[in-house]
Amino acid sequence: MSHLILVILALGCIAGAATLKQTTPGPEALGTQIIVATPFPSQAPSEVPFDAATPAPSPSVTPLSADSSPSASPSPSPTASATPSPSPTTSRSPAGASALLPNTANLPLHQRMVIVDTHVETPLLISESQIKLRENKGQVSLEKLRLGGVNVVFFSIFVNPYRYKNVAKSQADFIIQGLKKELEANQDWVELASSYADIERIVKSGKIAALMGMEGADPIGESLDNLNYFYKQGVRYLGPTWSTHTLMADSSGQPNPRWKGLSKFGKMAVKRMNELGMLIDVSHLSDAAFYDVLKLSEQPIIATHSGVDGVLKHPRNLSDDMLKLMALNGGTVGIVFYPPHLEKSGKATTDSVVKHIDHAIQVMGEDHVGLGSDFDGLDRPPPSGLKDASEIPNLVTALKKKGYSEARIEKIVGGNFMRTFEQVLK
Repeated sequence: MSHLILVILALGCIAGAATLKQTTPGPEALGTQIIVATPFPSQAPSEVPFDAATPAPSPSVTPLSADSSPSASPSPSPTASATPSPSPTTSRSPAGASALLPNTANLPLHQRMVIVDTHVETPLLISESQIKLRENKGQVSLEKLRLGGVNVVFFSIFVNPYRYKNVAKSQADFIIQGLKKELEANQDWVELASSYADIERIVKSGKIAALMGMEGADPIGESLDNLNYFYKQGVRYLGPTWSTHTLMADSSGQPNPRWKGLSKFGKMAVKRMNELGMLIDVSHLSDAAFYDVLKLSEQPIIATHSGVDGVLKHPRNLSDDMLKLMALNGGTVGIVFYPPHLEKSGKATTDSVVKHIDHAIQVMGEDHVGLGSDFDGLDRPPPSGLKDASEIPNLVTALKKKGYSEARIEKIVGGNFMRTFEQVLK
């Protein structure tokens, strides 16, 4: 009986974050404990489903073969009436792994590259289930990140609007403080970053650079002061919505729009985020809100965890037109690992992720595609071969098998987001 109980507890921790995203109202705050770090070894080897029955459209552009090596992204010709603001130059690449990760020549391929994951939900497990960041049974821990070669990770600050609607700001504060305590308790392994210079310094030191992004603007309400406040707390990207509308924008998760795009306040918030140097995440936005952001933003935007319509048509996935506009804007798309956004069957493999990467590159070029797993926020089994952060090397191997060169893989797994961070994060 005791063995059965242990198994049940382990499984519950792995699936906990996705379940907590959907739970009914409960306690508004749970205690978070600090663990005492031990020395790190010098070298260690969410989503709401929709009906995806509509067949995926055929790509509207000429495919780019995996073994070709174009010197720059294609110049897409979007059909949408929305015209994005002039984009910053995207031809310059940030310092590569050779600069940030010296003496890597004899290491496995994934350890010779800077790997970036732009969306993990682990803070929800810290705040709600009191897990520890160094070791846990979920999909992301410091040990799993190191084993997977992940150098830069964005931890999502998500406040469930159904559970904490009236206390969203204070709950976000609680989640942030819990995450910071865990980071402080493990300073020999990880460090909080707030700028691109921080990221470079931390990665060069051999640690993991941790950043914070906010999923859903419920904690912001309708106040630029709150936006400024969370920026000062260290939040470096904001997704105006999760799966519900906010006072800032309409979500792709609700069919009846409230604002028909961005609200008046949402447009003010985009301008303010540009001034601050805060990234704008379009992953959960309605189509109309997406186009509003592209019209207004003077800096590159990001989609932290999205699939692509060209492989699977889905309300949460990005159309080819959106991808082209993001390329013109200089932005980057992080391909999600959530199976219902990857495959019609709702079951996925590492190759399923590669298919979405491949199509995004065909449409927007190799300089605008990255990774955004949504680990610890998946309410379905993850793709086979990508059960947690430690298995990211399997994706690197799959890209290599597909015919991608090391230089192109380096862009996909981290280089493209690093360029975007360098342009935006002050």
